[in-house]
Amino acid sequence: MNIGFDINEANIPQRVGVNQVAYNIFVAIVKNLPEGDKIIALGKERPLPDMPPSSDKLTYEIFGSKKAWVLTSLTKRLWFGQPKIDILFSPSHYAPIFSPVKSAIFLMDLSFERFGTKYFTDYDINQLKKWTPISVKKAQKIFTISEFSKNEITKVYGTSPEKIEVVYPAYDKEMFHGKVPMTKQVSVRKKYIINGSFLLYWGTLQPRKNISRLIEAFSKLKETRLKLVIVGKRGWLYDQILDQARKLEIANRVIFTGFAPTEDLPALIKASRAFVLPSLYEGFGIPVVEAQAVGVPVVISQVSSLPEVAGESGIYIEDPNSVESIKLALEKVLSLSTSAKGKIVKAGKENTKRFDWDTSAQRIISVLKNI
Repeated sequence: MNIGFDINEANIPQRVGVNQVAYNIFVAIVKNLPEGDKIIALGKERPLPDMPPSSDKLTYEIFGSKKAWVLTSLTKRLWFGQPKIDILFSPSHYAPIFSPVKSAIFLMDLSFERFGTKYFTDYDINQLKKWTPISVKKAQKIFTISEFSKNEITKVYGTSPEKIEVVYPAYDKEMFHGKVPMTKQVSVRKKYIINGSFLLYWGTLQPRKNISRLIEAFSKLKETRLKLVIVGKRGWLYDQILDQARKLEIANRVIFTGFAPTEDLPALIKASRAFVLPSLYEGFGIPVVEAQAVGVPVVISQVSSLPEVAGESGIYIEDPNSVESIKLALEKVLSLSTSAKGKIVKAGKENTKRFDWDTSAQRIISVLKNI
């Protein structure tokens, strides 16, 4: 079987969210591909150095115009290129409209349908709303990252549940674990100029992550020496988030590090009092699992997929639209006794055992073969 794999979402630097999932799924599928099968990696940019090397079971084809690549260049390759591709797998919302090849796509979530231009640029909304329903209809199979997202796809597009396969993302077990040396923790503190005790958020800085309310809730805590460290590359309406700390006159206690390389994250997590994700909507929430694997309590919203991801091992924000609710959850995690914190950390580490890239990749390969 020749699997065509659209690598464009995976083949970018500074991966977050969908790019992170696409990259790890690509690596794991290459690793777990049975003998006799082959992946033809299709893209518009040369593979980055950390992409899997070419081999007997992996070849790269880089071609075509960078604009409208799926509709023009990829479609042409599927019709006329050699060797023949048996099935196309695209870990994104975009699949060719006219294709001789069966396809499967991987939808992370439908936040753009729920929030529209309130939280997305006009360009992104137009693209996503235009092409996602078409891709969902054309694809033989839709993979998604949680039962929550599966239900969203079913409700919004009227898709049959039988057409949708839930495959959980996972985390890098060699990178995210509890044995983070103190020397590494000290070095990342120096690198990002973090002194004293702190709470940690990391992810893309965009409105649906609810960071503005987190900053306001943080400003109301009595522990005035505590810092809030916000890690992530700038996203849509970033300046609005940055201004919040200034308006509340706590800019000296809120540290924006910008994008941090993956190798710094375990030490940042380990050095923190807790990881906080007050999102209004998440298709999954990989940082929750990564934080639990390193061994800190997680404070998360009791909405969308997050209860599915963390189960009984999280401290929940009952209403992420309420600053007071976020404050109460932060106060709860900060007041944990040593034994109570130990129990919740242990439960979190046990929870992470459910998520494994190899298992997810093997499931995807099996489904692709059935298609």
